[in-house]
Amino acid sequence: MSVVQHVLIVGGGLAGPCLALSLARQGIRSTIFELRPGPSDSGGSISFGPDALRVLDKHANVYEKLKAVGYAYDRMTMYFEDGSKLGQVLVGEEKENGYPALRIMRSAVQKVLLEAVRGKSDFIDLKFDARISMIEEGEKGVTALFEDGSKAEGDILVGADGIHSKVRDHVLGPEAPTPIFTKTQVVNGFIPATAAVKPSPDFTFPAFVVTPGGIFMTLPIDSNAETLTWGITTSAVERTREGWTEYEKSGEAIRTAKQDFDDIQTEPVRSLLDNVDGSKARVWAPYSIPTLPRWHTERVCLIGDAAHALEPNGQGSAIAFQDAALLSRFITSKSPDASYGQLFKRFEELRKPKIAEISKNSKPAGALKAKSGPWVWSLKKWAMWGFFTWNRGTLRMHKGPAYDVDDVDLAL
Repeated sequence: MSVVQHVLIVGGGLAGPCLALSLARQGIRSTIFELRPGPSDSGGSISFGPDALRVLDKHANVYEKLKAVGYAYDRMTMYFEDGSKLGQVLVGEEKENGYPALRIMRSAVQKVLLEAVRGKSDFIDLKFDARISMIEEGEKGVTALFEDGSKAEGDILVGADGIHSKVRDHVLGPEAPTPIFTKTQVVNGFIPATAAVKPSPDFTFPAFVVTPGGIFMTLPIDSNAETLTWGITTSAVERTREGWTEYEKSGEAIRTAKQDFDDIQTEPVRSLLDNVDGSKARVWAPYSIPTLPRWHTERVCLIGDAAHALEPNGQGSAIAFQDAALLSRFITSKSPDASYGQLFKRFEELRKPKIAEISKNSKPAGALKAKSGPWVWSLKKWAMWGFFTWNRGTLRMHKGPAYDVDDVDLAL
């Protein structure tokens, strides 16, 4: 089989543009098809660790632009709700891993990626309002058909179209699962940093505040640390897309999220909640999918949430970027003797254990975010105090920050 000349990418969120930019570096042409009519301003703030930023630097070449917009940090301090300090969680350590951690608005990340895509117009085409209706595979290529009657042809097609993936339906047919609502919501509020009251002079942001209502996370989102965001994970009922939008814009999301913290009168939680602008809230309603039996056909492959949407774990975007970079390595290194199906199979074999590891490690963190009754709260406090004491007040992220897709052996 010939070397790839044109890749069709369904999905223009984060993973799709990252894949296109990585392919363009190696001289491979791609076309991105996004169902929305333009860039989205939806989504709250997200964090990237060194593993994600390494991809965005080496493969997408947008790291410096992102760092100029977001807030770079290397650790978060953890406190109890009474202001007492538990310890620190090291998440970046730029000197050790080459990159810090970064907090930034999701919409800002997409904007930077799409600007880079437009700067590579000789290798990347970007089409909005393109709703895929069918995929046809043949011996010589793949054809994507769209609802407006248009079609596009390429050597292979990559589905980066998220949790409600249409490409996944093609790959799995009747086996394609229906996304499962996790019955939780992540609410982001935003306030000026000057409106936050510190409980003591040595209190530092970014911070985790562990309370009976759950973990209250707060950190800056801009390079000058002028704006703080806070994040709360609470239980939720499922809504339609329009219902979630109204829930977010009306201020009801903020009012509902704050209820779990009504009893917390200590700072900085109180000032962060009381001074928030409810109309500017951002809500993420996460869905998950069961482990898929396969991610690919002979000429079509899934990446990101289309392949492995997990319950909230703080690493979803990093996983998707890793998928994009690793798959681009396979595509650009393809030999004429290898089939696309062989490449996709090896990609899947390498990624599935990594996804399973992240899923396993995220479950304890999910339990900490939940609201606790008096007895459970007491047990949590003692357990966390003991854990930090055992680790001398500092927790390190072990394998995650050092992970580099360029070190992965691609041998079939």
